[in-house]
Amino acid sequence: MGGVAEDLPIDVKWLMDEQVQLIGSNWFTAAQGQEMAEMVRTGALDLSYLEHKIFPLENVNEAISGLTDRDGGFSNYVVVPPSLS
Repeated sequence: MGGVAEDLPIDVKWLMDEQVQLIGSNWFTAAQGQEMAEMVRTGALDLSYLEHKIFPLENVNEAISGLTDRDGGFSNYVVVPPSLS
């Protein structure tokens, strides 16, 4: 899924005064994300060219906090459950 590590400079008062609605974007649904994960698992989608940063499930907070130390561009953080480590 995706996220933004930095604060967004949004003037909330202006949004309210102008009756502007802010809607976040969804790149894909959870079902589509599961379908993509299945494509990676079966080899139909090759992501080997990406540099993965892999974390065991017990270090999920370290993975999340690492978002501020990205290498730039697209960063791929993988959290692996114990049964797959």
